[in-house]
Amino acid sequence: MLSRKRFLSALVALGGFALQSGCSPLDRYDIQVPFRRDAGSFANPPVNVRPRFRYWIPDASADHDSVARDIADAGAIGAAGVEVLGFYLYGANPGTFVPVDWSTYGWGTPAWKDLFDTIINAHHDSGLIMDFAMGPNQGQGVPAKAGDEGLAWDLKPVYSFVPLGGQFNSTIPGWGTGKLQAVVTALAKDSAFLSTPEPSLPNDKTESRTQYTLAADSLQDVTQNVTADGVLQVAFAQNQQGLENVVFAVYLVPSGQRAVESPTQLTGPQTSPQSFVQDGSWIVDHFSARGAKVMTDFWETYLLGGGTKERLQQVAEFAWEDSVENNPNIYWTQDLPKAFEQRRGYSLNKWYPLIFHQNSLTEHFDTWFVTDEADSGNSHIADYRTTLTEQYGEYLDALRTWANDYLNVKFSAQPGYNMAVDMQSVIANLDAPECEDLAFSSNIDAFRQFSGPANMALKKIVSAEVGAGLSQTYQQFIPNLLSLFKRLFAGGVNALVIHGLPYSGQYPNTTWPGYTTFTYAWSEMHGRHQPSWNFLPALTGYCARHSYLFQSGVAKVDIAFYQKLTTYPNIPQNYQPSDLTDAGYSYQYLNPEALALPEAYVSNGVLGPNAQSFKALVVRGTDQLTVLGAERISQLAHDGLPVIFSGGIPSYLASYNESGAAYAKQALESIRSLSNVHEVDDTAIAGVVASLGIQPLTSVKANSTWWTVWRHNPDADEDYIYIYHNPSWPGTASSEGTIEFKSTGVPYFYNVWTGEQTPIMTYTQSDSTTTIFFRLGPEQTTVVAFRNKEKSSLHAVATSRTILGVFQSGNSLEAHVGYSTRSCYGFVTTSDDKKHPVKPTSAKPFELLNWTLTAEHWDPPSNFMDISPVADKHNTTHQLSRLVSWQQIDGLQHVSGLGYYETSFQWPPTNDSSGAIISFGRVVHTLSVSINGHVLPALDVIDASRDITQYLVQGENKVEAIVSTTLANVLSPIWDDLRSSGSPPMGLFGAPTQPSGTADYGLLDPVVVTPYNSVKLV
Repeated sequence: MLSRKRFLSALVALGGFALQSGCSPLDRYDIQVPFRRDAGSFANPPVNVRPRFRYWIPDASADHDSVARDIADAGAIGAAGVEVLGFYLYGANPGTFVPVDWSTYGWGTPAWKDLFDTIINAHHDSGLIMDFAMGPNQGQGVPAKAGDEGLAWDLKPVYSFVPLGGQFNSTIPGWGTGKLQAVVTALAKDSAFLSTPEPSLPNDKTESRTQYTLAADSLQDVTQNVTADGVLQVAFAQNQQGLENVVFAVYLVPSGQRAVESPTQLTGPQTSPQSFVQDGSWIVDHFSARGAKVMTDFWETYLLGGGTKERLQQVAEFAWEDSVENNPNIYWTQDLPKAFEQRRGYSLNKWYPLIFHQNSLTEHFDTWFVTDEADSGNSHIADYRTTLTEQYGEYLDALRTWANDYLNVKFSAQPGYNMAVDMQSVIANLDAPECEDLAFSSNIDAFRQFSGPANMALKKIVSAEVGAGLSQTYQQFIPNLLSLFKRLFAGGVNALVIHGLPYSGQYPNTTWPGYTTFTYAWSEMHGRHQPSWNFLPALTGYCARHSYLFQSGVAKVDIAFYQKLTTYPNIPQNYQPSDLTDAGYSYQYLNPEALALPEAYVSNGVLGPNAQSFKALVVRGTDQLTVLGAERISQLAHDGLPVIFSGGIPSYLASYNESGAAYAKQALESIRSLSNVHEVDDTAIAGVVASLGIQPLTSVKANSTWWTVWRHNPDADEDYIYIYHNPSWPGTASSEGTIEFKSTGVPYFYNVWTGEQTPIMTYTQSDSTTTIFFRLGPEQTTVVAFRNKEKSSLHAVATSRTILGVFQSGNSLEAHVGYSTRSCYGFVTTSDDKKHPVKPTSAKPFELLNWTLTAEHWDPPSNFMDISPVADKHNTTHQLSRLVSWQQIDGLQHVSGLGYYETSFQWPPTNDSSGAIISFGRVVHTLSVSINGHVLPALDVIDASRDITQYLVQGENKVEAIVSTTLANVLSPIWDDLRSSGSPPMGLFGAPTQPSGTADYGLLDPVVVTPYNSVKLV
């Protein structure tokens, strides 16, 4: 038997890629200039394209040696490094028990700086790259002096009702709450209890509420009538018709929201803070450059001295901030009223009552105010959100400028979603915009709303946080995680940050298997305590090779959709029909600001010729307009871009601007007579696009949905096409079909699992296209490359179904012919119009039986609080006539760990068997295989098959396989005994966290060897 140590060592080298120690920091590339391959190759990608792990550190008390080991371990399994995040119990809540004194070990303290230096050194020592959060928890604040004007702001609305024809002669509602912003009076015409989304703006959240309709012409700003002691006198008209009057007061207040709670508000061994640095962290103002300066000043003063800045510059790639999840009454900054009036051309004051609903992370008000205007006052809400978006852009610009100029690193963030801003407008403000699979619901259409503006802004990195699954802690199977990767890639993402890697060292009040974030609610806790950890090079290699290809050059996309949303509490499926994808058309979304980017110009009827090269722009009758959006649509049409109005001409301007509305209407009317502008009633537009002679880059004809992504690398003159089979239902059978590619280069399969680049030897070509047949398992992917400098040589154009493949063998062609139930020969037709008869093998595929399974049990250590050992391990041996789940094997029902399988077979079965393919079917978690002591390259978990001819010997051939499991089955019986920082597993929103303990592990499908006859054609 190949020793397990040697097996695992070979696995790291073959299953992933050869790890590069001591990589120079110059391997990093400037993501704002064309991609440079400074080091590495597709087979062995450089460090800068590998995936990162989000690394959760409980606090600054973490053991330095354990932290350094965690980082080295991440590099050893093929990660680029880690994204450093001080977790601090996700900010903690007042009254939370914390077993460590955060006055001493809080974020930003000297203890944190010392630990940060250790992290920097650990990356340097292992030749890795690190990213770092700008603050603790989600990176949205730092320690600061209370009252600093750069901290987050909020508004407090208070109102009173006055009878019709009545008077108000009193202190205004809420006087003394904060700095008075405005007092508004209005007539409420009626009220109703509603739970429908109307009359909200598109994509607004729906909440149950009591809704008052105010007469727009009754709204009065009476702030100037309030006396110095807060008294207001108002007499309302005697002849009023309606419900009642309202006196509405608005106050500016500090939000008081924290990124990490003060030690004075926590329980446990806390001591009194001696300075603001020890007193937790405040969330900063995210809508001003002043808020960004609070963060950067803290870094410069407390974290980057003593050589830290210079060392950080040697290993850091990105400063980073997570998605904004602070939850004020309303997103606000104290200068917003001034910016609003300057940019929108009118005062916000009398419209304050309208803006308090649907403008925070969660709804804080069960009473809403709208107007009797035609759009219920939504235009004023849209103007508020537009101004807020601009202010958020100033904040992002300030952080990016500081990161670029002061630190010489890049800035990344998860911008705009969860917030009352236009996400698409701020994507270009970042060096590397980042989305996530969770908030985007793993929706490919949603990801394309994000990647569209990023690609038009020529962002080389479109990143994503991936792997946060509710109630999946210690239960997430690698193929399920991989499925999330694939959907992100199909949406245009080309870099991944895996969620996540927890600190694996000792921590107070924490049981095995170690520190677990989010009270066990969110997956996943990768690391040394997981049986799969040493088998992840296959996964990281898959990601790295994809990023290596799809960070090069530029994305190429067929169709652009115009889109304007003012808020992104979620990211909706914006194009519902599947007709575009079914036909092979790729598409993305561009908002008005993206259409105004420098690369968004038209040349030869193409939008963004140096970017996506869109062939048409689709504008729908339900779209919201802006003046800029209408202006850009009109200009692009006049410049020759095909524009398709689907379902009518949009008419609603998302702004209170009569002249702007008239201008937008005239701008769109002016292009309706152009020959390149088309109006259709259809909402499904693939047929319309095809009727205009616009063909997709990848024309798909398949019996299921295949998503494609095209990347053109001008430096190498190569095209890379990612193909993802997205079945209608999980478990759907394999799909087959053809793709006609808009290329006549020489096609290759680029195996992102192994790094192999294999010429495709069966295809047909026309003067402008290449057509290739594919068979893809459910959720299987493949990458095709076209080398446009090469010329096609002799190849197959058609084969019978018995042909397993046609391959290049030196200067010859070789067909691998499988078994046929019919006695007739198969055939291969080559590109010189010759038809070659080929003899099938007489050997049938056969199943491997009689396996020996050695199960390595990973049990809790005898001292449950001792996290230092990986596990308490022991082995049991089981004889299996056929492969079955561990649930059906005595003694393995509540076992997690590793399974070592062995069997053998005789070779060859017949004289006409020249080679063989081994197939393991579906992979439950991870799988590694050796044949006669030779470890196979990494296997595709959807189709774990490999040609093993080169490893076969005459006579007995030994097959060895290692599978790993999650920890779910061993943890299930002891789930209630687990603790992390003293907290037991707790679900989120009432969701259960405990695994069933009945997960199926092991080799589940028959392992089949398929012999073939190798026939030389020419």
